[in-house]
Amino acid sequence: MRNGTRAANRASSPHVYVHAIETAVPQHCYSQEYALDFMQRLPVYAGRKGFLAKLYRASAIERRYTVIGDYDAPPEERTFYPASDDFTPEPDVVARNALFVSESRKLALEVAQKLFAATPQFGPESITHLITVSCTGFSAPGFDFFLARDLPLAPSVHRLHVGFMGCYAAFPALKTARDICVADPGALVLIVDLELCSLHLQQKLDPEIMVANALFADGAAAALVSSDTPQPDLPSYRLDAFESYIVPDSEDDMAWTVGRTAFDMRLSAYVPKLIQREIRSVIETILARAGVSREDIEQWAIHPGGRAIVEKIGEELGLAPDDVVASYSVLKDYGNMSSATIFFVLKELQRLGRRGPTFAAAFGPGLTVESALLESV
Repeated sequence: MRNGTRAANRASSPHVYVHAIETAVPQHCYSQEYALDFMQRLPVYAGRKGFLAKLYRASAIERRYTVIGDYDAPPEERTFYPASDDFTPEPDVVARNALFVSESRKLALEVAQKLFAATPQFGPESITHLITVSCTGFSAPGFDFFLARDLPLAPSVHRLHVGFMGCYAAFPALKTARDICVADPGALVLIVDLELCSLHLQQKLDPEIMVANALFADGAAAALVSSDTPQPDLPSYRLDAFESYIVPDSEDDMAWTVGRTAFDMRLSAYVPKLIQREIRSVIETILARAGVSREDIEQWAIHPGGRAIVEKIGEELGLAPDDVVASYSVLKDYGNMSSATIFFVLKELQRLGRRGPTFAAAFGPGLTVESALLESV
């Protein structure tokens, strides 16, 4: 969009909007039942088949996407794993990160191009700031550099990468985009959130690693943020308020570190209960700050980190199944894609035609709860 036209459409109030959200996933898709069968065939889990069956079938996940296509390929056609019956020796963290570097560039470009195709009133040349998000791999230059080059964005675009924050990282990205647009009403911010969690699947008997293997998947999302007045025919979200909360004495319950073979996830079974214990206080704080009552909330965008998390939050807040239908739908169709997942939930709410005040929240290492009050317009 030309700067003059954007200036004419700019809101007179200091409001900032997410004008559009688009999502993308890799081409390889496996059902959860196939994933269970694959894991049960690995010798390392010979004595844990019953635990795996319980874990996978209770996950509320039906399918997940990955950049790795080796799981059903003939051994001689594998490109990531060795041609052995048990898929060992496992690729090391260097090989995993190398695949992240190559695949992240492709998926980031795909989802960004999809976003601009859906919003012809904007154009890559108008982007003033690029915010990228990921915790599943890294390099310098990162996929933000190649995305700016390949779209292409202006050589003067400001870039910021939000790295290694985990499942809640979309919220710091949105907050930063909002702050940029408040400080500079002419700014147009592109957010690209991309996670390739499947790169870190590994054969360990650690129950927390086994849980992570059963939940996580790959996906990407892109969003456009500015203070322009939204077009009536294009669903958007107004960014009204944000809240961040660190749960006391919880740093050992969820963590994400670089291991020798892959990134290691620590995911305590207590996490859903910890979130349940704190979520009401988080909501009361953000609603008070925004001058909104609990009864005003029309829709809920809860990060489906796992089935138990959505269930515990629903119990604590007295939510009906229909209130969290978008979260369950994304969990069923995609699994947990770490920080990108909340964008999938917000996109699903738009697809369902929901409107009104929206409470959104995600949870990650720390244990940290990030939340936002949005207005779906």
